[in-house]
Amino acid sequence: MPEVKLPEAGITFDSILYVVALIVAVAGVLVALVKGWEAYKKISVRDKVQAVDNRCAALEGRMKRVEARLSLGDKRFDLQNDDMGHLLNTQMALMLHFVSGNDHDKLKEQISALSEYMTQRATKAAAYAAENEQIRNGGTNE
Repeated sequence: MPEVKLPEAGITFDSILYVVALIVAVAGVLVALVKGWEAYKKISVRDKVQAVDNRCAALEGRMKRVEARLSLGDKRFDLQNDDMGHLLNTQMALMLHFVSGNDHDKLKEQISALSEYMTQRATKAAAYAAENEQIRNGGTNE
């Protein structure tokens, strides 16, 4: 068998260029992967921030509805106190007329005023119930 001679393995300029090109290509791919990962993380954080902002906006809306309801409750309490004072004054006048035996026409006027007051009170109670229902359904009275 004839003897086969292999060329001598030497370092040539072309082989150095090939290795350098390979190293640069691998480094370029790694840099692209790192930059892509950073962009992905920024987008992920941005989505989380947006979700938190949406949640805060929803909570802010709920707080405004609660504040409106509390404000409405305060107004109703003031109205009820005024109404109760009016009712007590009317009842006191009726009792005085009854005890003193004053004119029956005046007594009838007082009874009429009390009936009118009770009708107004029932109307206000119905309006209050309607406003409460509107608040429960998510609306506000502004």
